[in-house]
Amino acid sequence: MNRISDSRIVGRPLLDRCHADRNDDKANRARWDDPAAQLLLIDPYDKVVMAHDRVVAVPTEGERDDQHDLLLGVVDGVPWFTRRTNEPRPEARSVRAVDLVPVDRELVMSAVAALAWHESNPLCPRCGQSTRVTSGGPARVCPQGHYVFPRTDPAIITAVLDDEDRIVLARQRSWEPHRRSVLAGFVETGEPAEHAVVREVAEETTLTITSACYIGSQAWPFPRSLMFGYVARATGTIDVGHDELAEASFLSRQEVSDQVNAGRLQLPPTLSIARALIDAWLEHRLPEPESGFDLSAPLR
Repeated sequence: MNRISDSRIVGRPLLDRCHADRNDDKANRARWDDPAAQLLLIDPYDKVVMAHDRVVAVPTEGERDDQHDLLLGVVDGVPWFTRRTNEPRPEARSVRAVDLVPVDRELVMSAVAALAWHESNPLCPRCGQSTRVTSGGPARVCPQGHYVFPRTDPAIITAVLDDEDRIVLARQRSWEPHRRSVLAGFVETGEPAEHAVVREVAEETTLTITSACYIGSQAWPFPRSLMFGYVARATGTIDVGHDELAEASFLSRQEVSDQVNAGRLQLPPTLSIARALIDAWLEHRLPEPESGFDLSAPLR
C-alpha cells in the first residue's frame, strides 16, 4: 500500500483490541483494576482534553460500569477505556480540529465511534427489545440472545487531478466561504469503492475519471464512516450547476499556497485523510493515478 504520510495514516495498529478475551469479565476486571489503566473521557460534543499536544486521560477508579465504561484495548501494556461525560468541559477541544499523534488518533477515533454507535442502537433490530452492552463493549445483546454488531458506512475520498497535475478543491453549500476540500461521497449498496469514485466525481463535477490509485483508509467516526482514499486522473470541464456543491475548481500548487497564505483558502483539519491527500499532493508525494486502475473503459 502506498503511504502518503507517516503521521496521519497508520499502517500498523498500535491499539490491541483484545479480541481473544475482550468479553471475559475476569480479564476486563483485571484491566480496569490495573494501576496503569486509563479512562478517556469524551464530552457530549466529541471533545477531549489535551495538554502538550497529547490526549489527557484519567486513571480508572472504583467499580467499572460496564454499560458506560467501554474497553478500547491495550497500548504497550496499558489498558484503555472510554466514557461519555454528561457535561461539556470548557477546556476540551474538538477532535475534528486537533492534530493527534498516531496512538492518540487510534484511541480517540475508536472511542468516538464506539460511543456514538452504542448511543444510537438501544433496541434490537430483530425483535425490538432493549439491548445491553456486552462485557468488552464491541457489541450489544438483547434478552432473546440476538447480538447486534457495529456498522460502518463506507465512503470514498479522492484527490482528483487533471493532466497538468492540478487538484480539484470544492466547497459544499453548508461550508464557510473559504473552506475547500477534495471530493468525497458514500459508497452505495452493492457498489465497489472504485465505482463510487467514478460515480461521485461525475455527479459532483461532471468530470470523467480515467485512472485511480488506492492510497489508504481512515476511520471518520462522525458518526461511523470509513474513508477509502484515492488519487485519480480526470478529463472534462467542471460543472457544479446542481445541488451537490457550491463551487469547485482545478488549482495548481502555487495557487493553493498563495490562497492559503492570503487567508482566502481554508484547508481541511490536519486530522483528516482529506488534508493528508492535499498535503501529499502539495509535496509531490502522491503516486501517479496511472499506477493504479485504468478506468477509461468498463471491465469486460
